[in-house]
Amino acid sequence: MKTIKYIAFLLLSILITLPSFAQIWKNGTFEHKIVAGFNIGATTPLSIPAEVRSVEAWWPQFTPQLGYNVVYRTESKWGLGSGILLNYKGMGIRDRVKYMYTEVIPQEGSNSILKGYFVGKNETTVKTAYVTIPLYATYKASENWEMRLGGYASYLFSGQFKGHVSDGYIRLGDPTGEKVEITEKATFDFNDDLRSFDFGLTVGAERRINDRFGVYGNLDWGLRPIFPSDFRAVEFNMYNIYFTFGLTYKL
Repeated sequence: MKTIKYIAFLLLSILITLPSFAQIWKNGTFEHKIVAGFNIGATTPLSIPAEVRSVEAWWPQFTPQLGYNVVYRTESKWGLGSGILLNYKGMGIRDRVKYMYTEVIPQEGSNSILKGYFVGKNETTVKTAYVTIPLYATYKASENWEMRLGGYASYLFSGQFKGHVSDGYIRLGDPTGEKVEITEKATFDFNDDLRSFDFGLTVGAERRINDRFGVYGNLDWGLRPIFPSDFRAVEFNMYNIYFTFGLTYKL
């Protein structure tokens, strides 16, 4: 019932303000741009889980962003932008964990899977490729600076979430279960468990260099965990949080 009331209030607010927005957005022009940038960030929980005792290393992957943006500019300082982007996101991390629940294959080519709570060294690699459609409002703060705020929706067409554990042991079933030593690398591969869709918030700015070129920075903050809620092999929610910097070219 509360959700219905909220939606009704939102629709009523839009209807009331629609004439004002129509006045602002009339007599506008379209601006078309090619964008090319680089994503850097992490697929990460929002806070460090208790299972992670120390982070030993982090490294980026090759994660370009390429695409096309179109902005509808009004006679005021406001505009509305969208487009389509090819977005690569990813990273690698090595950490030490204690009683982190996981599912690993003890030997290459083995059909057996060990499920339980691992203590030792963990190394994870994430590589994802999305088709992204952003939708955002723009505000021209000055002749050379433009701000943007909105959201995005992404479809995953290629994803990799894999790694290995080593130098430790796993307790099968629960933290008091049978202890199995992991001296060699035991691998995991959760590629097929990644969600196909991601969405979140986007905020950024662009600095004009000349009539054609500009530089931009953008933060995409994912609001949907990358794994479904019933996926147990990673017990904490992980989100795509990446900063993009690059160049724009006005067509």
